[in-house]
Amino acid sequence: MIAFKKPNKRLLSVAIVMITLGFAGLGFGIYQAHSSQAEVGNTKPNFSALLPKTKTIEQLGGWEKLTTPGGDVFYVFVDNVGGVDVNVSQQNLPGKFKGNLSNSMTELARAYNANNKIDVDGTKVFIGTSAKGPQSVLFAKDNVLVLMKSWANISDSDWIAYIRSLE
Repeated sequence: MIAFKKPNKRLLSVAIVMITLGFAGLGFGIYQAHSSQAEVGNTKPNFSALLPKTKTIEQLGGWEKLTTPGGDVFYVFVDNVGGVDVNVSQQNLPGKFKGNLSNSMTELARAYNANNKIDVDGTKVFIGTSAKGPQSVLFAKDNVLVLMKSWANISDSDWIAYIRSLE
């Protein structure tokens, strides 16, 4: 068995989430650990990424920059919402989304089975919940496509509070 250092465990958990979520093929590509490149630590998104108002990226453990085999770049940090760990992935809003954001987000949500739709201060947020509890949350804000994956069920009110905190 291979022993991983702490950053690699975190990267592996992100990889597993992205493999699981990446099959939608819209916005977020499939992350394959053996052929993707990851940069951890001093990397910074080349767009205005969203962070919780009360936290710095250093407090969140830094950005992880991931590049899929197809060349799509996205950035991830891990946070806690309502006592549950959440991977927060972000990327610049893909060009194909800019023409019709509403339809593109609806199509992406359908691919993730994110059937619960809520409004957070004018932002349409899609939430999908698996039978075992983990959730996928998708939305676009300030030209950033955000995908969050929780490891257990989080209440809508906690999601709303967290999404409101992102700026």
